[in-house]
Amino acid sequence: MKTVLEFSCSIIPESYTHVLAEFESLDPLLSALRLDSSRLKCTSIAVSRKWLALGSSGGGLNLIQKEGWKHRLFLSHREGAISQVACCSHDDDYVAVATSQGLVVVWELNQERRGKPERISVSSEHKGRKVTALCWDTAILRVFVGDHMGKVSAIKLNTSKQARAAATFVMFPVQTITTVDSCVVQLDYLDGRLLVSSLTRSFLCDTEREKFWKIGNKERDGEYGACFFPGRCAAGQQPLIYCARPGSRMWEVNFDGEVISTHQFKKLLSSPPLPVITLRSEPQYDHTVGSSQSLSFPKLLHLSEHCVLTWTERGIYIFVPQSIQVLLWSEVKDIQDVAVFKNELFCLHLNGKISHLSLLSVERCVERLLRRGRWNLAAHSCCLFQNSLIAGRGRKSLTVDKLEHLKSQLDLTTYSDLISQLEELILKFEPLDSACSSRRSSISSHESFSILDSGIYRIISSRRGSQSDEDTSSLHSQTLSEDERLKEFISHQEEDQPEQCCSSHGNEDNVSHVPVTFETDKNETFLPFGIPLSFRSPSPLVSLQAVKESVSSFVRKTTEKIGTLHTSPDLKVRPEPRGDEQLCEEDVSPVTCSKEEDTEGIEEVTSQPPEEDKFQELKIATAEAMAKLQDPLVLFEPKSLRMVLQEWLSQLEKTFAMKDFSGISGTCNSSTTSNEDVLLFDESKNRILVEDNEKEERDSLGNEETVDHTACESEIV
Repeated sequence: MKTVLEFSCSIIPESYTHVLAEFESLDPLLSALRLDSSRLKCTSIAVSRKWLALGSSGGGLNLIQKEGWKHRLFLSHREGAISQVACCSHDDDYVAVATSQGLVVVWELNQERRGKPERISVSSEHKGRKVTALCWDTAILRVFVGDHMGKVSAIKLNTSKQARAAATFVMFPVQTITTVDSCVVQLDYLDGRLLVSSLTRSFLCDTEREKFWKIGNKERDGEYGACFFPGRCAAGQQPLIYCARPGSRMWEVNFDGEVISTHQFKKLLSSPPLPVITLRSEPQYDHTVGSSQSLSFPKLLHLSEHCVLTWTERGIYIFVPQSIQVLLWSEVKDIQDVAVFKNELFCLHLNGKISHLSLLSVERCVERLLRRGRWNLAAHSCCLFQNSLIAGRGRKSLTVDKLEHLKSQLDLTTYSDLISQLEELILKFEPLDSACSSRRSSISSHESFSILDSGIYRIISSRRGSQSDEDTSSLHSQTLSEDERLKEFISHQEEDQPEQCCSSHGNEDNVSHVPVTFETDKNETFLPFGIPLSFRSPSPLVSLQAVKESVSSFVRKTTEKIGTLHTSPDLKVRPEPRGDEQLCEEDVSPVTCSKEEDTEGIEEVTSQPPEEDKFQELKIATAEAMAKLQDPLVLFEPKSLRMVLQEWLSQLEKTFAMKDFSGISGTCNSSTTSNEDVLLFDESKNRILVEDNEKEERDSLGNEETVDHTACESEIV
């Protein structure tokens, strides 16, 4: 019972959402490398995407592959113990090493060619001095070196095989960047700017323009670090600089070296430290608030996306400087150096031991412990951070079912107190008097689920086909009804095409059908967020197909009618037999004469080049219109469709309006048959034009409404 009372009083506040966790110990690795003895120990550390680099007091450099912790390479140096190591961030094939004699050696590992590692540069610019900082350029192969006398140099590398073969015994060029007033504490590089932090102040160097700025006016005395804080390219943010100041303070500096503000963390550090989740011991939390801490931060490292990390002899501190918050601080003793990559921390201790920590949210930490089968540690972590799990987003991934499974894995006799606290946590996850509990009761206990931010339960189950038959049938009927309405709409459009004469009442009926269908489709646009539902019918595609078919049908039928007017001369004089029957009693010879003369007149008309050219132009215009209508960008765009049809109709009107029929009647002015023929031809032409205009108006009206509605639906979807 004492453990339960003590633990229940030591619940961590909900404002702490992250934790440092150690999931594995690197002691076996150091033992295998024989770096755990009093004679030989680890003296420097660096990390990259692929490698963990460990420098030893015997002058050896161990490169261990992070995936599986396989020992891959060992690089020996006769120039003394390894004091500094730096891995190239943009190319894992290069690593720089500084020895105790002040020499800087750059290695090319030749992993891609599976060759032997080789030295590509050895710099003696800092020989006899203690190299205190190494830093790689982020874009090119260049290494920056700083020593305890304040000298900063740059080693330019040339990896060309020909260049190296021609200069085997020649040192690569080394350039002295600057010399500051005291020991170089830290170097950092970003986008052409080199940041140098010394014992007294920080300097910003533009390596391309060779310009230098002092950051701030006030000096300091001691080891204080500085680092770049990369901005987000997507958000258009400029990189920032953070410089450590005495009294747990930081300067926030823009990329031009101007101090923007000063952040004070002294009072915020009065909170108790968070426990490190480690396999070596059970986490404990003392809620007693301590006094404010006035600290000096020897180095600053950019961690993850929004955080800056530092450490002292007491522990590790992680800040969110842009919001002036302390994300956490934990007691980790005797830290000599820290190397970070993304959210991973590798801490080198004074005794040569190495700790591998990860910065994680609480729910992700518990999930990793569950995957590794660390039931006891996972249960302790849940109870410690229960406020954060309940109030935060932990309920999305760390579900009640997972907690129930965790409880079932604990021994009832050994962890009875811990089980009772887990049961209380499960009840806090889901109060009995809430609406969520009644909703949860309707869900089978064998199903897993998660809760979204909106409060909706998302069921994750293999029984995805357990939907009720009523719901399924209703959705199916809704799909059919929408499809039927769309088919009716298409059929109405296609039925309107062959009609020659439409009454005003028929037009009103046709127009009345379209708004009904459009109103039904408009109701679909009010679905929230445009969620693609599986039961929604593909109404936009059907509507677009209807537009295409109606326009193609209109153009095709109109083209056929035009062809009947000029393809055969016999079609133009078919009404003559009716006139012959009416005039046969009066005079037969005039009729015969009129036929012969009329035939000669038609032959004259058809043989005239201007008339044939006009019809040829109409054919060309019709072919061009048909070709343009095959383009979806034209067919489904109201403005483009209207423009193409207007151009074609203008050519149609031009052809028939400018047609001169005087040649037909000029051959026989006194012939009654030829006059009737001209009148019949004019009537047929006018009737066709009236029908075409009516169809154009109907189709353009229907097409515009359909296309506009289709565009609206496509935007919603």
